[in-house]
Amino acid sequence: MNEDKLTIEEILCLVWHGASARGIKRMSLADFDRLYDENQLQFDEWLEKAERIFDRQQELGIRTLSIQDENYPMRLAAIGNDAPPLVHLLGNIGLLKKDEAVAVIGARAADRQGVAAAYSLGKHFAEKGTVVVSGLALGCDAAAHKGCIDAGGDTIAIVGSGLDITHPRENKPLQDRILGNNGLLLSEQLLGTKANPSRLVARNRLQAALSGAVVLAQCPEQSGSMHTMRFARKYGKSSMAVAFPSYSEINGGNRSLLEAGQATPIAL
Repeated sequence: MNEDKLTIEEILCLVWHGASARGIKRMSLADFDRLYDENQLQFDEWLEKAERIFDRQQELGIRTLSIQDENYPMRLAAIGNDAPPLVHLLGNIGLLKKDEAVAVIGARAADRQGVAAAYSLGKHFAEKGTVVVSGLALGCDAAAHKGCIDAGGDTIAIVGSGLDITHPRENKPLQDRILGNNGLLLSEQLLGTKANPSRLVARNRLQAALSGAVVLAQCPEQSGSMHTMRFARKYGKSSMAVAFPSYSEINGGNRSLLEAGQATPIAL
Protein backbone atom coordinates (compact mmCIF):
# COMPACT_ATOMS: atom_id res chain seq x y z
CA MET A 1 0.00 0.00 0.00
CA ASN A 2 1.25 3.48 -0.87
CA GLU A 3 1.49 5.40 2.39
CA ASP A 4 2.07 8.60 0.41
CA LYS A 5 -1.34 8.32 -1.25
CA LEU A 6 -3.73 11.17 -0.52
CA THR A 7 -7.12 10.59 1.10
CA ILE A 8 -10.28 11.06 -0.94
CA GLU A 9 -11.00 14.17 1.16
CA GLU A 10 -7.63 15.63 0.21
CA ILE A 11 -8.21 14.73 -3.45
CA LEU A 12 -11.56 16.53 -3.39
CA CYS A 13 -9.86 19.63 -1.95
CA LEU A 14 -7.49 19.56 -4.92
CA VAL A 15 -10.45 19.29 -7.31
CA TRP A 16 -12.07 22.32 -5.69
CA HIS A 17 -8.71 24.11 -5.85
CA GLY A 18 -8.65 23.55 -9.62
CA ALA A 19 -5.85 21.00 -9.93
CA SER A 20 -5.71 18.91 -13.12
CA ALA A 21 -6.23 15.16 -13.15
CA ARG A 22 -2.58 14.61 -14.08
CA GLY A 23 -1.44 16.95 -11.34
CA ILE A 24 -3.58 15.17 -8.76
CA LYS A 25 -2.37 11.75 -9.87
CA ARG A 26 1.28 12.80 -9.41
CA MET A 27 0.85 14.80 -6.21
CA SER A 28 2.62 13.48 -3.12
CA LEU A 29 1.61 14.02 0.48
CA ALA A 30 4.52 16.45 0.86
CA ASP A 31 3.25 18.42 -2.17
CA PHE A 32 -0.22 18.52 -0.66
CA ASP A 33 1.12 19.67 2.71
CA ARG A 34 2.91 22.59 1.05
CA LEU A 35 -0.28 23.56 -0.77
CA TYR A 36 -2.25 23.19 2.46
CA ASP A 37 0.14 25.52 4.31
CA GLU A 38 -0.40 28.17 1.63
CA ASN A 39 -4.23 27.86 1.79
CA GLN A 40 -4.88 26.60 5.31
CA LEU A 41 -8.15 28.38 6.09
CA GLN A 42 -9.73 27.43 2.75
CA PHE A 43 -8.45 23.86 2.90
CA ASP A 44 -9.69 23.38 6.47
CA GLU A 45 -13.16 24.43 5.34
CA TRP A 46 -13.00 22.14 2.31
CA LEU A 47 -11.69 19.16 4.31
CA GLU A 48 -14.55 19.47 6.78
CA LYS A 49 -17.09 19.69 3.95
CA ALA A 50 -15.52 16.71 2.15
CA GLU A 51 -15.62 14.60 5.29
CA ARG A 52 -19.35 15.25 5.68
CA ILE A 53 -19.99 14.32 2.05
CA PHE A 54 -18.04 11.07 2.17
CA ASP A 55 -19.51 10.07 5.53
CA ARG A 56 -22.97 10.39 3.99
CA GLN A 57 -21.92 8.49 0.86
CA GLN A 58 -20.55 5.68 3.01
CA GLU A 59 -23.88 5.48 4.86
CA LEU A 60 -25.55 4.94 1.48
CA GLY A 61 -23.11 2.19 0.51
CA ILE A 62 -21.29 4.34 -2.04
CA ARG A 63 -17.57 3.70 -2.45
CA THR A 64 -15.21 6.33 -3.84
CA LEU A 65 -11.96 5.63 -5.66
CA SER A 66 -9.36 8.29 -6.36
CA ILE A 67 -7.06 8.48 -9.34
CA GLN A 68 -4.24 7.57 -6.94
CA ASP A 69 -5.97 4.35 -5.83
CA GLU A 70 -4.56 1.06 -7.12
CA ASN A 71 -8.13 -0.09 -7.82
CA TYR A 72 -8.96 2.96 -9.95
CA PRO A 73 -10.12 1.72 -13.39
CA MET A 74 -7.15 1.52 -15.76
CA ARG A 75 -9.29 2.49 -18.75
CA LEU A 76 -10.25 5.74 -17.05
CA ALA A 77 -6.67 6.48 -16.01
CA ALA A 78 -5.63 5.99 -19.65
CA ILE A 79 -7.50 9.13 -20.82
CA GLY A 80 -5.05 11.39 -18.99
CA ASN A 81 -6.35 14.84 -18.08
CA ASP A 82 -9.87 13.78 -19.09
CA ALA A 83 -9.90 11.24 -16.24
CA PRO A 84 -12.11 12.05 -13.25
CA PRO A 85 -9.97 12.47 -10.11
CA LEU A 86 -12.71 10.69 -8.13
CA VAL A 87 -15.31 8.11 -9.16
CA HIS A 88 -18.25 7.15 -6.97
CA LEU A 89 -19.58 3.60 -7.18
CA LEU A 90 -22.69 1.79 -6.01
CA GLY A 91 -23.09 -1.94 -6.59
CA ASN A 92 -20.76 -4.57 -8.00
CA ILE A 93 -17.34 -2.89 -8.20
CA GLY A 94 -15.87 -6.13 -9.54
CA LEU A 95 -17.35 -5.30 -12.96
CA LEU A 96 -14.63 -2.67 -13.40
CA LYS A 97 -12.04 -5.45 -13.57
CA LYS A 98 -13.78 -7.41 -16.30
CA ASP A 99 -11.69 -7.66 -19.47
CA GLU A 100 -14.45 -7.02 -22.01
CA ALA A 101 -16.83 -4.06 -21.92
CA VAL A 102 -18.81 -2.36 -24.67
CA ALA A 103 -20.92 0.81 -24.55
CA VAL A 104 -24.33 0.54 -26.22
CA ILE A 105 -25.75 4.03 -26.71
CA GLY A 106 -28.43 5.93 -28.57
CA ALA A 107 -31.02 8.66 -28.44
CA ARG A 108 -33.68 9.11 -25.77
CA ALA A 109 -36.34 9.78 -28.42
CA ALA A 110 -35.57 6.68 -30.47
CA ASP A 111 -38.23 4.99 -32.57
CA ARG A 112 -39.22 1.33 -32.32
CA GLN A 113 -36.38 0.23 -34.55
CA GLY A 114 -33.82 2.09 -32.47
CA VAL A 115 -35.10 0.79 -29.13
CA ALA A 116 -35.26 -2.74 -30.52
CA ALA A 117 -31.70 -2.42 -31.85
CA ALA A 118 -30.39 -1.26 -28.45
CA TYR A 119 -32.19 -4.09 -26.66
CA SER A 120 -30.87 -6.65 -29.14
CA LEU A 121 -27.32 -5.33 -28.80
CA GLY A 122 -27.49 -5.38 -25.01
CA LYS A 123 -28.73 -8.95 -25.10
CA HIS A 124 -26.16 -10.01 -27.70
CA PHE A 125 -23.15 -8.69 -25.80
CA ALA A 126 -24.42 -10.06 -22.50
CA GLU A 127 -24.69 -13.53 -24.04
CA LYS A 128 -21.03 -13.21 -25.10
CA GLY A 129 -20.02 -12.42 -21.51
CA THR A 130 -19.25 -8.79 -22.29
CA VAL A 131 -20.13 -6.08 -19.77
CA VAL A 132 -22.69 -3.68 -21.26
CA VAL A 133 -22.09 -0.02 -20.43
CA SER A 134 -24.74 2.64 -20.97
CA GLY A 135 -26.09 5.84 -19.45
CA LEU A 136 -29.46 5.01 -17.82
CA ALA A 137 -31.26 7.49 -20.09
CA LEU A 138 -34.68 6.86 -21.60
CA GLY A 139 -34.87 5.21 -25.01
CA CYS A 140 -31.82 3.34 -26.24
CA ASP A 141 -29.85 3.39 -22.97
CA ALA A 142 -32.69 1.86 -21.00
CA ALA A 143 -33.27 -0.75 -23.70
CA ALA A 144 -29.59 -1.75 -23.71
CA HIS A 145 -29.56 -2.20 -19.94
CA LYS A 146 -32.79 -4.22 -20.09
CA GLY A 147 -31.54 -6.46 -22.90
CA CYS A 148 -28.38 -7.18 -20.94
CA ILE A 149 -30.22 -7.97 -17.71
CA ASP A 150 -32.81 -10.14 -19.49
CA ALA A 151 -29.91 -12.20 -20.87
CA GLY A 152 -28.41 -12.61 -17.40
CA GLY A 153 -25.48 -10.31 -18.19
CA ASP A 154 -23.52 -7.64 -16.35
CA THR A 155 -24.25 -3.96 -16.87
CA ILE A 156 -22.76 -0.65 -15.74
CA ALA A 157 -24.83 2.54 -15.75
CA ILE A 158 -22.74 5.72 -15.90
CA VAL A 159 -24.81 8.67 -14.77
CA GLY A 160 -24.50 12.45 -14.77
CA SER A 161 -25.87 13.08 -11.28
CA GLY A 162 -24.94 12.20 -7.73
CA LEU A 163 -25.76 8.59 -6.85
CA ASP A 164 -28.54 9.72 -4.49
CA ILE A 165 -30.47 11.08 -7.48
CA THR A 166 -31.97 9.03 -10.31
CA HIS A 167 -31.97 10.84 -13.64
CA PRO A 168 -34.42 10.57 -15.22
CA ARG A 169 -36.78 9.76 -12.34
CA GLU A 170 -38.79 7.45 -14.58
CA ASN A 171 -35.85 5.04 -14.62
CA LYS A 172 -35.76 4.47 -10.86
CA PRO A 173 -37.25 0.95 -11.30
CA LEU A 174 -34.58 0.19 -13.91
CA GLN A 175 -31.84 1.51 -11.64
CA ASP A 176 -33.12 -0.73 -8.84
CA ARG A 177 -33.20 -3.66 -11.25
CA ILE A 178 -29.58 -3.02 -12.31
CA LEU A 179 -28.44 -3.03 -8.69
CA GLY A 180 -30.63 -6.04 -7.89
CA ASN A 181 -28.95 -7.99 -10.69
CA ASN A 182 -25.38 -7.42 -9.51
CA GLY A 183 -24.82 -4.39 -11.71
CA LEU A 184 -22.99 -1.14 -11.01
CA LEU A 185 -23.76 2.57 -10.97
CA LEU A 186 -20.83 4.93 -11.58
CA SER A 187 -20.64 8.71 -11.37
CA GLU A 188 -18.02 11.43 -11.03
CA GLN A 189 -20.61 13.69 -9.39
CA LEU A 190 -20.98 14.17 -5.64
CA LEU A 191 -24.15 13.52 -3.65
CA GLY A 192 -26.89 16.03 -4.30
CA THR A 193 -25.58 17.01 -7.75
CA LYS A 194 -28.31 17.18 -10.36
CA ALA A 195 -27.73 16.20 -13.96
CA ASN A 196 -27.51 19.02 -16.50
CA PRO A 197 -26.44 19.16 -20.17
CA SER A 198 -22.73 19.70 -19.44
CA ARG A 199 -22.63 16.91 -16.86
CA LEU A 200 -24.37 14.55 -19.26
CA VAL A 201 -21.78 15.30 -21.95
CA ALA A 202 -19.05 14.70 -19.35
CA ARG A 203 -20.78 11.40 -18.51
CA ASN A 204 -20.58 10.44 -22.18
CA ARG A 205 -16.77 10.60 -22.17
CA LEU A 206 -16.71 8.07 -19.31
CA GLN A 207 -18.90 5.65 -21.27
CA ALA A 208 -16.40 5.76 -24.12
CA ALA A 209 -13.35 5.57 -21.86
CA LEU A 210 -14.57 2.62 -19.81
CA SER A 211 -15.41 0.51 -22.86
CA GLY A 212 -13.32 -1.27 -25.44
CA ALA A 213 -15.85 -0.37 -28.14
CA VAL A 214 -18.81 1.98 -28.53
CA VAL A 215 -21.88 0.90 -30.51
CA LEU A 216 -24.53 3.38 -31.64
CA ALA A 217 -28.03 1.93 -31.85
CA GLN A 218 -29.76 5.01 -33.24
CA CYS A 219 -29.61 8.80 -33.04
CA PRO A 220 -30.14 11.94 -35.12
CA GLU A 221 -27.18 14.02 -36.24
CA GLN A 222 -27.69 16.44 -33.35
CA SER A 223 -27.59 14.17 -30.31
CA GLY A 224 -25.64 13.60 -27.13
CA SER A 225 -24.77 10.19 -28.51
CA MET A 226 -22.67 11.88 -31.19
CA HIS A 227 -20.55 13.34 -28.38
CA THR A 228 -19.94 9.81 -27.15
CA MET A 229 -18.89 8.69 -30.62
CA ARG A 230 -16.45 11.61 -30.82
CA PHE A 231 -14.97 10.62 -27.48
CA ALA A 232 -14.64 7.05 -28.75
CA ARG A 233 -12.55 8.27 -31.68
CA LYS A 234 -10.50 10.55 -29.43
CA TYR A 235 -9.64 7.64 -27.11
CA GLY A 236 -8.93 5.19 -29.92
CA LYS A 237 -11.92 2.94 -29.26
CA SER A 238 -13.64 0.77 -31.84
CA SER A 239 -16.70 2.63 -33.16
CA MET A 240 -19.72 0.85 -34.62
CA ALA A 241 -23.19 1.95 -35.69
CA VAL A 242 -26.33 0.08 -36.68
CA ALA A 243 -26.98 0.25 -40.42
CA PHE A 244 -30.66 0.78 -41.24
CA PRO A 245 -32.46 -0.13 -44.50
CA SER A 246 -33.47 3.51 -44.91
CA TYR A 247 -32.61 6.77 -43.21
CA SER A 248 -34.50 9.77 -41.88
CA GLU A 249 -33.93 12.49 -39.32
CA ILE A 250 -34.27 10.06 -36.39
CA ASN A 251 -31.33 7.87 -37.47
CA GLY A 252 -29.36 10.49 -39.37
CA GLY A 253 -26.47 10.22 -36.92
CA ASN A 254 -25.94 6.60 -37.95
CA ARG A 255 -25.91 7.54 -41.63
CA SER A 256 -23.49 10.42 -41.02
CA LEU A 257 -20.98 8.25 -39.15
CA LEU A 258 -21.18 5.38 -41.63
CA GLU A 259 -20.85 7.59 -44.71
CA ALA A 260 -17.83 9.35 -43.18
CA GLY A 261 -16.19 6.02 -42.39
CA GLN A 262 -16.15 6.94 -38.71
CA ALA A 263 -18.00 3.79 -37.62
CA THR A 264 -18.16 0.18 -38.74
CA PRO A 265 -21.67 -0.87 -39.82
CA ILE A 266 -23.63 -3.44 -37.84
CA ALA A 267 -26.63 -5.13 -39.48
CA LEU A 268 -29.33 -6.48 -37.18
